[in-house]
Amino acid sequence: MQKIEHKIGVGKAVVIVPEIYGINQYIKDWADFFKQQGYEPFCVDLCDRDHVYRYSESNEAYCDFISKVGFGRYKEIAVDLEVLKDHYKKIIVFGSSVGATIAWRLTENRCCDGMIGYYGSRIRDYLDVSPVCPCLLIFAEQEESFVVQSIIPMLDQMEKVETFVLPGKHGFADRYGKDFYEQSGNKGLDMVKYFLRKIEHG
Repeated sequence: MQKIEHKIGVGKAVVIVPEIYGINQYIKDWADFFKQQGYEPFCVDLCDRDHVYRYSESNEAYCDFISKVGFGRYKEIAVDLEVLKDHYKKIIVFGSSVGATIAWRLTENRCCDGMIGYYGSRIRDYLDVSPVCPCLLIFAEQEESFVVQSIIPMLDQMEKVETFVLPGKHGFADRYGKDFYEQSGNKGLDMVKYFLRKIEHG
């Protein structure tokens, strides 16, 4: 994450955990979106380098993530949250794909005031997580790796978790990807805006 010097005094921050590709334009667009909503964005560089994978390099990007990062990365980001909490009144965590699963694992952290996750398919491996903050989980109706509806009942039983399944494939919100589906992308944005308003008044 970028350094937090000169950020003191801003009321709200969002920690953005990217997909396997790194901090690409899709993630930068999310940072701009949150800035428009009044949040200071902090993008996590999972691999601690500036390299961004192309979508055609998904296999290599995934192998790099599994071998060098992994879903345990949330522990290091939790330390960053502790630091940010000294400077911001509210901190939310946003993640997309693998980033959503990492963000989900941060929801037990007292410094996390809210979590938003897009198609975090591997959340299914961490259903023992008990969030202490409001969570918005948005899934794609079509997933290659698992049946989305198989985990929705378990997530819906959790007091602080809202789940939505939108038409489209994994990646429907990414206008730069082959599976972009504008209708679901726009609906997801509306859900995020509504969720943020609830967080602010909660």
